[in-house]
This record gives sequence, structure tokens and C-alpha cells, in this order.
Amino acid sequence: MRARTSDGRGVHCPRCLLRGEACVCSALATVSTRTHFIILRHVIESRRSTNTGRIAALALPNSTLIDVGGGPPVPQGPLSAPRTWLLFPGFAPPPGDAPPPERLVVLDGTWKQARKLLVRVSALHRLPTLSLPAPPTPPERMRRQTVDGGMSTLEAIAFALARFEGSGAAAPLHALYAEMVQRALAIRGRRHGFSPAPPPEPAPGG
Repeated sequence: MRARTSDGRGVHCPRCLLRGEACVCSALATVSTRTHFIILRHVIESRRSTNTGRIAALALPNSTLIDVGGGPPVPQGPLSAPRTWLLFPGFAPPPGDAPPPERLVVLDGTWKQARKLLVRVSALHRLPTLSLPAPPTPPERMRRQTVDGGMSTLEAIAFALARFEGSGAAAPLHALYAEMVQRALAIRGRRHGFSPAPPPEPAPGG
């Protein structure tokens, strides 16, 4: 049983699953999008408090979160609908004159888990694939990335949204991820007797 304290430390939020003092529910913005995001999450990730696919789904009303593994098969209908793309690195992009997707499938898990999802869900093999460039300045992260240019699911969705609907639409997701990281690092800092530096002030107009 987790220890519980009067200020909420040690208690995990039932909604975002983060520790009470790191809960980001108060920072969640409702981000309306034209693009429908289908988040296929590896079932192991569903039990991890640092899973950012969960946070993305909470912020995006136009999204569907599906856990894959140990349960019913993934519904094939949404994955075979026209103008459905897959967000995954290492593939050739769709033609430059292709209309933007109406649905974007995002694989949520470690790189090893994401590759397993790609193999397991055969409908993904027929989708046009979008690859994103690495962030120009890697931000602080809660987890160490195991590949160059890797990013969290929430970041990847934000960058994809910026590509199709503009940086303004993606800004609340970037801010949410930064807030999530800062709160997590603050907890780790207290555990080890130091406090992380505060986040830099945003540039004017940024």
C-alpha cells in the first residue's frame, strides 16, 4: 500500500495517474482539432503513471485511446477509413500533394513496444506514414530516449498537430508536456535533496 500524507504526496490522481503533487489535471487544456488522433497504446503502458498517451487523450476531445494486448482485437474500421495516416519514423512520407489526414494513428509505448504494435496490427501496414524530424532543441524529459530524435507520445502529437493545423493549435500540448516534466523533476529533486532550475521565461510572442 502506498503511504498517504495530508498534502496528497504518495497518492496518485485517479484521472491522470500521476502522484498528487505532480497531478496535471489543473493544467489540462481542451485542445479542439480537426484531425482525429487514434492512440494505440501498448497495454503495459496503461499501468505507467508517466504515460503521456493518457495525458494527450485527456486534452484532446477528438481522440480515441485504445489499449492493445491481452484484450479484444483492435477495431479495423477506423484504421481502414480513407485519409488515415500512421505516425511512425523511418518511412517515406506521403506525396506532397496529398491532402492532410483526417485521422492520424499514433503508437504509444517504448520503441520496442511500438515496433511490436506495428507488427501485430496488420491494418497499419497499408497506411501512408508520416515521419517527424527530431526537435531542434531536445527538452527535458521524464524518460531517457533510447533512439536519436526520440520523443514522447504527447510531444509527437503536438508536432504533428502543428504541421497540419498550425503552431498555435499545438502550443497548449507543448506547454502541458513541459508542465508535466517540470512537476515530475521537482519530485525527483526533492527525493535527492535538490531542486531543479525553474523553466526559462518564454520569449515574447513564443
